Amino acid sequence: MEQQQIICLVAAAGRGIRFGREMPKSFYPVGGRSLLVWSLEGLRACPSIGRFVVMVPQGWEQTARDQIDAELPDLGALVIAGGETRQESVEIGLREAEGASVVLVHDAARPCFSAALVERVVEAALLTGAAVPALQMTDTLGRIRDDDLEAIVPRERVVGIQTPQGFRTDVLRRAFEEARAAGLRATDESSLVLAAGMPVTVVEGERRNIKVTVKDDLSIVDHFLGGAAAPPEGGE
Repeated sequence: MEQQQIICLVAAAGRGIRFGREMPKSFYPVGGRSLLVWSLEGLRACPSIGRFVVMVPQGWEQTARDQIDAELPDLGALVIAGGETRQESVEIGLREAEGASVVLVHDAARPCFSAALVERVVEAALLTGAAVPALQMTDTLGRIRDDDLEAIVPRERVVGIQTPQGFRTDVLRRAFEEARAAGLRATDESSLVLAAGMPVTVVEGERRNIKVTVKDDLSIVDHFLGGAAAPPEGGE
């Protein structure tokens, strides 16, 4: 791959309301390390990434710096306060992307990904401008109204989108500018890029790349990070 300047924005500013309020979700420990540190450890294994910016809740900056300095002293990550929403946090982080060719955005609550996944996203983003990892759905999907099942949604055209998501810097900046002008709110960056009329390429995601959403997910992540026996990627 031609040498490019690639920055990774790590979204860790979510309060994790479904977790309770004792601490932000990304700071929860698994196997002696926080989800944030595990995610940064995985990202550090990707040689294409040159810089890291971590967005955390206001007031948690020093805690994040202390954890990163203790566990990953050579990483050189910039830690800043994010916003009230993911969209605000990523837009704040994007201000630090001057000179970068590609911006990766990764959820700190997804610590179980491979370096190969990150490289797939980077390569596709460089080629097409925007790329996300995704998985085909295996469950039957239904649409509901109130408490009743209204219809079955064909799963052949439905995917579950993961992170890291990758974008040429000019593409992501344009998407945020147009979203701001239109007052658009979205839960991820690919939604903003699509809304701005730009295409998003899908690359193969990974089953282990789950997002920790509720506390029960921590045991699954602990299983994966601990190296316990589990099927290889692509297996059943």
